[in-house]
Amino acid sequence: MTIFDRLVAFFCKLYRYRGVIWAMAVRDLAARYVGSFGGILWTVVHPLATVIIYWFVFSVGFKARGPAGMPFVLYFLSGFVPWLLFSEVLNSSINAVTANAQLVKKTVFPSEILPLVHLTSATFTHLVLLAVLCFLVRYYGYGPTLSTIYTVYYYGALTCFLLGLSWLFGSLQVFHRDLGQGMSVVLSLWFWLTPIVWSVEVIPAQYRSILEYNPIYYIVEGYRASLTTDQVVWINWRGGLRFWAVTGPIFLMGAYVFRRLKPDFADVL
Repeated sequence: MTIFDRLVAFFCKLYRYRGVIWAMAVRDLAARYVGSFGGILWTVVHPLATVIIYWFVFSVGFKARGPAGMPFVLYFLSGFVPWLLFSEVLNSSINAVTANAQLVKKTVFPSEILPLVHLTSATFTHLVLLAVLCFLVRYYGYGPTLSTIYTVYYYGALTCFLLGLSWLFGSLQVFHRDLGQGMSVVLSLWFWLTPIVWSVEVIPAQYRSILEYNPIYYIVEGYRASLTTDQVVWINWRGGLRFWAVTGPIFLMGAYVFRRLKPDFADVL
């Protein structure tokens, strides 16, 4: 069997377990806040509290504005919503195998679905925050317009990038436990290297092309353009080619590495 055939079998297996993925995602979402008074509302309260803090510090304290006079809260939230999905899923997925050792040790359990479980449960918060963002966009008079539908494309692009990284680092973390700790540091640095709080305009024009090599920059700017303007960034085919030139190999490599290392998980755990 060729590598291509094995990868096809890998993805077919994921599709067969779609019902299990959904059931585990619902259980994961409910288990996070079991016994708490607010329950599932905390999935929205936590990120909104972060948004309010950033809004107060930068918009009220530093009088920051987005490009072309855009309200800072709108500029920040349109970049923070996709980033929150990215960081939450990657942080959860990298420890998914070790955190579910009792399931992974069972030969019949498809451990490759674990990142998809976290992605599905995190999508609930993502959709709620998108609804809040659309309300603010409407409130400030920026739309939404027909281009808002392109957020579906950017969500799909982010999903491919996320799953590739999750499979890759989630499988390696079983053998090298420091990866989970190091990822928190990497994500903190990655956040500030992406124009979420700050604007691209602060960078000299001759250096702005460097940002094109940051895949999350493509996603953040895509969400922002889709929700707040009539022009969509992904029409810039050069940026799209760079993103998929990075994401495509990572997605396939993550699936391949996870499949190759999976038989050894039980021995290490």
